[in-house]
Amino acid sequence: MKVIPFLAALPLISTSLFGQAAVDQKEYVLANKEVTLPVKEKFKAIENTSMKDAKMSVAVAGQKFDGTMSQSGKEEVVFDFVSKNQIRVSYEKNRSLEKTLMMGQESDEEEVKASEGKTFVLDRKGGKWKAKLEKGEIKEEDMEEIVDTAKKLERKFNTNEDLQIYGDKPRKVGESWDVDPKLIPGIDEFEVRGGKMTMTFLEVKDFQGEQCAVLKTSFTVNAEMSDKNMDGMVVDFEGSGRIVRSLMFFTDYKFTGGMKMKMKGAFDAQPGVPASMTMSGDMKISQRMARVGAGEKE
Repeated sequence: MKVIPFLAALPLISTSLFGQAAVDQKEYVLANKEVTLPVKEKFKAIENTSMKDAKMSVAVAGQKFDGTMSQSGKEEVVFDFVSKNQIRVSYEKNRSLEKTLMMGQESDEEEVKASEGKTFVLDRKGGKWKAKLEKGEIKEEDMEEIVDTAKKLERKFNTNEDLQIYGDKPRKVGESWDVDPKLIPGIDEFEVRGGKMTMTFLEVKDFQGEQCAVLKTSFTVNAEMSDKNMDGMVVDFEGSGRIVRSLMFFTDYKFTGGMKMKMKGAFDAQPGVPASMTMSGDMKISQRMARVGAGEKE
């Protein structure tokens, strides 16, 4: 039973890949209106998410069942910036594992996403990016996920969300500012009803041989599930994290953090079979990105 899409806290590949020089020793530009891609460069992004022993209670047909759920996910993606008008995106790994323990019965469900092992090509024409599967036939049962992956890539590169998160004006070390919680990457799988997100610029330091900004973020979000089978579910998130952001390429190299999640409401256990559920747990998130061939040092 898939009930929680993993929510990535902050983007690892932004659309603001562009170099800069510091405005002065205490002010730095963190994003730019104009997007210049790092042509001929390759970047590998790795994301790990986990939630262990979340408490869960399900009521269906007049009966109540209590148990726990654990989830983990892993995604490894290589972005190859072939030219200023073409990007190849290869999903080397994209899978998840869900374990539930209900009434003493344990069940495991591993899902290897249809995008794993696939490469997508984004071409820019008329100022807009369009994504498609590079080659190979698509199975009917995989079509929805492949199409959805292509659409997500198009949104990522056609929308400069980093500009809305960081702004294009110089930021001072120590400065804090609020961000619309609807801009939290991954939140597009939910309908945001309220919340707050705050960013704080902590310092500048060397990371992976580059000058990088170190920031912290905290957020609270109240949302509803957008999945048609789970649209009666209300979800509350509260979390924080630490970001290391390249000042050369204007992209997030590292994110570590976590959040608390509470969910409750109605859903269809099966078509025509209504049910209700409550669940609460802690999620950990680790994301890293590096130029292919570059080591990580901090």
